[in-house]
Amino acid sequence: MMVKRMKAKGFSLIELMIVVAIIGIIAAIAYPNYQGYIRTTYHAQAIADLKVCALAMDRYYSNGPVGFTYLGANTNAVCTLVSPADASGDAVQYVLSYKTLAANTYVIKAAPRVGGCDDRCVDLSADGSMTTY
Repeated sequence: MMVKRMKAKGFSLIELMIVVAIIGIIAAIAYPNYQGYIRTTYHAQAIADLKVCALAMDRYYSNGPVGFTYLGANTNAVCTLVSPADASGDAVQYVLSYKTLAANTYVIKAAPRVGGCDDRCVDLSADGSMTTY
């Protein structure tokens, strides 16, 4: 009597472990790079929102209720003080604040919501100068 042997099909455990190890190595390299890109994108968005706020401040300076002054801009909610501007809750990545506010000058600061200024704060002045620290 002749017994027909069936050929084994599929992957061995060693082959499967090699594939899992390769995927783990790729993920270990890719994930930190992805996080860096995300931080860079949020930083660029914060700078864009700072510039929008600066335009609103200049509009307030020219057309404000008091005349040619920046005073009162903080109480009149001239601009959105979060970045991204349409975010709320945990989606807020940067918080904008008035660092200096005087009659003829201002400095608006964007600081990360988490991590403080260890993670790239930005100041934008009335003269257009920008400082990242």
